[in-house]
Amino acid sequence: MIKRIRFRKGFSSLEFQAPAIVDKGNSFIPSLAIVPLTQHYGPPAIPVVQAGSRVKEGQLIARSNSPYSSHIHAPIPGLIREFTTVPLPDGSLGIAAVMLLEGSFSILGRKQDSFDWRHIQTHELLRIFEEKGVINTFDKPLPLSSLVSSAAKKTTKTLVVRMFDEDPTCMIDSWLATHKLHECAEGAAIIARSMNAETVYFVSSQPVTTSANTPQINELFTHSTINYVSIRYRYPSGNTKTLTRLLALTEQKNPPVMIDMVTALAARDAVKHNMPTVHNRIIISGPALYGTSLLRVKSGTTIGDIIEECGGFKTEPSRIIINGLVLGQSVYDLDTPVTKATKSLHVMNEDTCPSYTVRNCIHCGKCLAVCPAALDPARLVSRINTIKKASTDYPTTEVFRCEGCGCCSIVCPSRIPLHHIIREAAEDIKGQGDAK
Repeated sequence: MIKRIRFRKGFSSLEFQAPAIVDKGNSFIPSLAIVPLTQHYGPPAIPVVQAGSRVKEGQLIARSNSPYSSHIHAPIPGLIREFTTVPLPDGSLGIAAVMLLEGSFSILGRKQDSFDWRHIQTHELLRIFEEKGVINTFDKPLPLSSLVSSAAKKTTKTLVVRMFDEDPTCMIDSWLATHKLHECAEGAAIIARSMNAETVYFVSSQPVTTSANTPQINELFTHSTINYVSIRYRYPSGNTKTLTRLLALTEQKNPPVMIDMVTALAARDAVKHNMPTVHNRIIISGPALYGTSLLRVKSGTTIGDIIEECGGFKTEPSRIIINGLVLGQSVYDLDTPVTKATKSLHVMNEDTCPSYTVRNCIHCGKCLAVCPAALDPARLVSRINTIKKASTDYPTTEVFRCEGCGCCSIVCPSRIPLHHIIREAAEDIKGQGDAK
């Protein structure tokens, strides 16, 4: 089915193939897992095991060393063969533990623990989030424990639960909101309890939210006021700035904690079932494959193994894109492992995603017409490129006004990766600040 989504500003739209999603359960267990020590936005976790060590499923193998990094656990039982540099899903290189499958599983196939989280103290919930390596995949993958801990210290505590995908081509959060709603709502209730949230917003892109507004879900939130909000979906609608504006939360001194369905489910697994974050559901689709699948995949499984399980390539792939066609990252190595922040794989062919050449800006003004932040992306990128050559200061205010939605890049006839260039400038500015 072809899905068409209007942009929030201007008259352009995004069209993409939205296939029927078939949940095929657990993927095959990888005989070799490549487990990155960077599965979060911050610095790599520090290994606590050595090459040659034997580890159990779910055992801690690398410890967080900053508020922006998370613990890493073994997705499979086995032998740590080595630590080596591998390509990561964000296009960078990083250290990973290479594990060989050996021994019995202590989590998979066993009866799940089931704890009553309503009687767990808030500080203990934060400890569990940290211990189990739960990250918030709403935007950049950040440790949930750090975000919630900061929010718990503020006077006004608000939790926003996004029930749809920031990148509409990703589709996993929307699928979870439809098929795993109660489980995700319970995870959101656990997070709300951990931060003593006074108000919780469930935000849907559908015309009605009656599916969420049920007694079974409402009774999970005994100490919070629940608001069910339906928004008229136009892209972008799911990022922090847009949701804050749509929910009229801009006057609050304390920004809300925003989570997605994937994060809520991971929090539930960690607290209720005592499970570290070592797997996630990934939607695998694209015209270069034989069909669309939803698999529950162990972290560290390579993209090549996942594609092989889906039947292999139907046609020669032109691109493999992780986490959405709009905001995602292209990868070119089938040995790239998935992480706990991976939500989708799109395997495109030459017809749907042909090779292209970046040309010079023709000053057509299309990027200006669609920018929801009222920026002139072409002009801003031209300034950034000039600044890089001259080694002067970036236009910080404009760079940080960018919402990173990618609308400008989608409409650009010269195929200039405008939002990627602006995002890199923002990272440079943050890096310079951290270095001071």
